[in-house]
Amino acid sequence: MPITEPEAAQKVAVGVVADSQGRLLIGERPQGKAYAGQWEFPGGKVEPGETLFEALVREFREELNLQVEAAHGLFSCVHVYPDREVELHFWQVTDYRGEPRGVEGQNLRWVHSDDLASVNFLEGNRALLEKICALVWSGPV
Repeated sequence: MPITEPEAAQKVAVGVVADSQGRLLIGERPQGKAYAGQWEFPGGKVEPGETLFEALVREFREELNLQVEAAHGLFSCVHVYPDREVELHFWQVTDYRGEPRGVEGQNLRWVHSDDLASVNFLEGNRALLEKICALVWSGPV
C-alpha cells in the first residue's frame, strides 16, 4: 500500500476592515462556491510564491476593488471543515483606497459588531468573532 502525505492545510489571508462607524465589512459566498450563502470576512487562498500580505492585497483588489495600503497581522489558526482544512491568517486592514464592491458578484455588507452574531457566518469565522472584535477595537498587538 503506497504511503501518501496528508494534504496540507490551505493557507488563507483574511482581512478585517472597520469603518468610521464601527462596522466591519463582510461578504456573502456566491452561488457556485463551496458554502454558498454563508458570510465571511474577505480574503482568499495564498498562491504559491506569495507572502500572506501579498495574497491579502491581491484578494482585496480582485474581489473588492480595494487597494490595501496598510495592514497588520492579528492572529492565525487552523480550522477543519468536513471536506478541507484551512490555515486562516487574519489581518486588520488599517488603510485602503476605493469603495468596496463585489467584483465577483458577491453581496457585501457593513455590520456593527453587536449584529455579527445574527449573521450566518462560515464556521471558521463564526467561532472567532469575539476574538476578532476584541483585537480590532483594542489596537495592534
